[in-house]
Amino acid sequence: MEPDPLPTPTPDADRIVEDVLAGQTAAFAGLVRLYQESVWRIAAALLRDRDATENVAQQVFVDAYLHLDQYELGTDFGAWIRTLARNRLRKELRTAAREDRRLATYRQRLAERLRAEAGDRHDNADAYLAALRGCRESLTPRDAELIQQRYEKGMSFDAIAARHGQTPEAVQRMISRIRFRLRDCIRGKLTDL
Repeated sequence: MEPDPLPTPTPDADRIVEDVLAGQTAAFAGLVRLYQESVWRIAAALLRDRDATENVAQQVFVDAYLHLDQYELGTDFGAWIRTLARNRLRKELRTAAREDRRLATYRQRLAERLRAEAGDRHDNADAYLAALRGCRESLTPRDAELIQQRYEKGMSFDAIAARHGQTPEAVQRMISRIRFRLRDCIRGKLTDL
């Protein structure tokens, strides 16, 4: 096993770090300019979504600012911030995976509950899916898009809110209302069978 290469000193970055730690917080923008491209590339390589990449890159620089005192002057600032970026990205991907699992469980429980509420005589999965498709087609384009973003793409309320210029709470309420309308529509279609 080869030994780790010696760190490449980054005097420009070190000067900026010293300035920031001395209280010149505006100097931090210089670190952002020097390293934003490499942080962006790390995030974009795995996320492949511009908004998510931008959010992660911003959070990396927030993390760097908050932990700047942990950087060892005279070492490689680029390596240090890339490590922060990889750690932040791992955390975001773990969070997204947990959210995906939670959404899958929620979808399954919701489908089971809706089938149970529709009554045992309508416990036909094909009829239920056909009713769901028919009800979904009756949604407005905006409502259909919200449902698709949340349940098919697995987007968070925050991400959907950012796309639609709403608060996450407002998006959550809108989606809840849409779900209730879908449930009532499905019940109606299954009752008609």
